[in-house]
Amino acid sequence: MPPHEQPTHIDARAAFDELARLPLRDETLDSVLQRVAELAKRVVPGAGEVSVTLLSDGTATTAASSGRLAADLDETQYDAGRGPCMEAAAAGEMVEVPDFTAETRWPELAAAATQRGVGGSLSVPIPGQVQLQVAVNVYSRETHAFDHGARDIARTFASYAAVAVANMHLYEDTRALAENLQAAMDYRAVIEQAKGVLMSQHRISAAEAFDLLSAASQRSNRKLRDIAAAIVAGIEDGSARPPV
Repeated sequence: MPPHEQPTHIDARAAFDELARLPLRDETLDSVLQRVAELAKRVVPGAGEVSVTLLSDGTATTAASSGRLAADLDETQYDAGRGPCMEAAAAGEMVEVPDFTAETRWPELAAAATQRGVGGSLSVPIPGQVQLQVAVNVYSRETHAFDHGARDIARTFASYAAVAVANMHLYEDTRALAENLQAAMDYRAVIEQAKGVLMSQHRISAAEAFDLLSAASQRSNRKLRDIAAAIVAGIEDGSARPPV
């Protein structure tokens, strides 16, 4: 989007519906989080810029943002080792800074935000995540920008985002498992082919052929499947077979 164009705000229900309709087969976790940041900017009253913080094993990163400003203010918190985005993700509770000029809990962030013309922020945890702690951070140019209604919308939005993130995480895990299973089947097929080659060449049993493959793997410090693939490739292209 060109910098001079401002996204129009949308109804909360429309944002919730869009999150629910995300086609997981066409998405990644990163792209889903980016969509969460963009939609939050458009749906939470008072939002200026939005980011998404991931906290894993004590390390915080910004997975998505609607603009450089939000990402920079996140980085200020990570460098300081403290801040509302990290606290919201870790504690699972909403954290608000109504006025950065009066903020004393996080002086590093307060100074950076005030210098950049940011008045306040609202960090909302995305609930229900097991492996990751996630928070949506909403920055506003105004002080005291988030009223009761804005906070309610932010909480509800976070709950819908939680479903989208959890579904994407499950989908990626399932896809990775399927790919690993397919790879394992392919490796097994190659090993069985190589065993057949050795059985034919050396007039040995299947068990003895596997022992030859294992011994060659140990001698050469190569994976057994790579040894097997080399044997099969040598037979297919007519080159000399690798020693086993």
